[in-house]
Amino acid sequence: MALFVKLGFMSIGLYLFMQISFFAKVVLFLTLYCISDLSIKNNILRKVMNRANRAKKI
Repeated sequence: MALFVKLGFMSIGLYLFMQISFFAKVVLFLTLYCISDLSIKNNILRKVMNRANRAKKI
């Protein structure tokens, strides 16, 4: 039963996604890419800063 409900919501979501214009899809994907890219960069920067703070001072 739950599988059918999940598949129903997925098909509704896919149908609604197909109704969005191409320009809106491009904007959505670019936004998601920029957010994920920024998150990855912040994660790397945080790791580098933590490593630098743990390093021995000369």
